[in-house]
Amino acid sequence: MKRLSLVTMVVAVCLLFAPWAMAAETIPVGVPIPQTGAYAGSGEDYFKGIKMAIDEINASGGLLGKQLEILRFDSKEFAPEVVMQAADYLCGQKNVAAVHAGWAGWGQDVRAYGKYDAPFFADDGSQAAVDVFNEDPKKYYNIYQTTDVGVEQAKSMFRALMALPYEYPNKTAMIINSDDSWGVEVGDTLSENFAKKGWKVAKRETVPYGTNEWGTILTRIRRIKPALVHIEIPSGQENITFVQQFLKKPSNAILSLGWGITPREVVDALGSQADGIIGEMPSGLPAPKATNARAQAWIDKFVRLYKHQIPAGSWIAYTAVKAWANAVENVGDAYNFKAVNKYIQQNGYEGELGLIKWDKENVLRAQSAAPVVHYQVQGGELQPIFTDPPLTPYPGSTFKVPRWIKK
Repeated sequence: MKRLSLVTMVVAVCLLFAPWAMAAETIPVGVPIPQTGAYAGSGEDYFKGIKMAIDEINASGGLLGKQLEILRFDSKEFAPEVVMQAADYLCGQKNVAAVHAGWAGWGQDVRAYGKYDAPFFADDGSQAAVDVFNEDPKKYYNIYQTTDVGVEQAKSMFRALMALPYEYPNKTAMIINSDDSWGVEVGDTLSENFAKKGWKVAKRETVPYGTNEWGTILTRIRRIKPALVHIEIPSGQENITFVQQFLKKPSNAILSLGWGITPREVVDALGSQADGIIGEMPSGLPAPKATNARAQAWIDKFVRLYKHQIPAGSWIAYTAVKAWANAVENVGDAYNFKAVNKYIQQNGYEGELGLIKWDKENVLRAQSAAPVVHYQVQGGELQPIFTDPPLTPYPGSTFKVPRWIKK
């Protein structure tokens, strides 16, 4: 009997301190974010927002009395098999209570995480992802897009380009976009809107990721002499190399990088070289000066933590974590997925700029509490010049004609 009791005690101690037993004292949160490859810089931007939110929740006592535990997965460049592996690992094996990602796959992520019920927040910005959702909204009810689709963002870009306090010398544009769903959606939409406005898109270039030698395209720009060049490549290095090579012999054109100006790596690499370039951030929090005290406090805290201004995705990734945690607090159970999802869909979340709400397709459309923010680089930092909707000049800011444009 004594021997049996000793064995029983050893087993009990092992069970008590087993890793999976300890994990029961935390609530795991999946974070499939690119850590390597072309999107690693943007992945780090998203992660900063996610970690900031989770650290705040843990510091305030946790969620339902438990600490949140981050489980990362390198989603690399979103190959369908990698996206599926991430979903099966995080949701199937690790039983996470929620998944928070930045970009996640432009549609294959919806299929992968739609097999499970844990709330999944992505920043795809792609109609392709929404189309998958609409194949079976009941199946994919747990999928949330934290930004509007590329078509709507491109329309906002066009409105901002046309609203610049600048007289274009001609009505000729050139568009360069990446060869993925996002780049093609934006390029197509801009082309259509230029045509409706009476502009001519003299050249449209669709390029693969990894394009870093721009000599041929720059020669065409100098020959065509467009009044506006728009580039839509959601990766840092391509934008950096284009600007560096463009500025060696610049043409008389407004240079717009669209979303590509907002990853932190771009501004860090170019600094004041980028002064004059414009671009946009969907679901953005305008900085460095906000429109209310709560938003300003958030900006100030982010800058203290990371020593730079808000890059693409950080604020909305933070907000998604807080929206999920708020729903869990109100439901009282992180694993009552149906109730948590229902709460998010019905109530949204009161963020720094006001109440945000997802629509019937679980898309966070551009709205006053999560606007598209249009920037110009000034002094080596992003300065908001418009917010949308509605398209409005940002208080206290002024568009400046780029130094390379000769009148």
